[in-house]
Amino acid sequence: MPNREVPINLEEQIDVIKKYVVFRQRKRMREFLQYAGYFRVSRYGKYLLSYSGIMGNKPKQDLLFQLYEFDVKLRNLLVLYCNKAEVRFKSAVSNAVSIKTQDAVFYLDRQYYTLSKSEKDAKKRKRNEKYFQRFLDDILEKENALRKDVVKHPELKEYRKGGSKQNSSLPVWVVFSYFEFGTITMLYSYLRGGLKKRCSKLCLFKWKI
Repeated sequence: MPNREVPINLEEQIDVIKKYVVFRQRKRMREFLQYAGYFRVSRYGKYLLSYSGIMGNKPKQDLLFQLYEFDVKLRNLLVLYCNKAEVRFKSAVSNAVSIKTQDAVFYLDRQYYTLSKSEKDAKKRKRNEKYFQRFLDDILEKENALRKDVVKHPELKEYRKGGSKQNSSLPVWVVFSYFEFGTITMLYSYLRGGLKKRCSKLCLFKWKI
């Protein structure tokens, strides 16, 4: 039977954190733990304690709060720019390839992909070619799921039975709004070389954040 850790209450959590940072008033630390959670706070505390030799003494609680606030702001900033980069990349691939091919559903057509990804190594080429069908099947499944989910995606009703476009696949500028970024990057990695270059040029255009 596996060993199970015993949960500790808030006051016990405060006692543990006191091993890492110096503080007298428990109220502020109690509020901080209730907000941020014991595990996260303890990681910050251990990190600061590892620098106690450089600082000359055990860190104080204010330094712990400052470190947490800095980390939160940094992560928020990274998320902001990552989201903007994701939107930009999706738009570049969608516009560049659909306009070049004059095909709104190019993402479903094998002719626009290089199954081997132009790998020189024979094993890698074979692996890429083998995985491609799984990738394409996954794309088809996701496109189909979007069309069927009436509750989650009522805005796509025209592509369902009875709609004006019921016999049409979802165009790339629609599905890219819902596909995960990992799916788009995988799709890009399989695109033919010439199409990749067009996407890259579009991504490099001056763009204000």
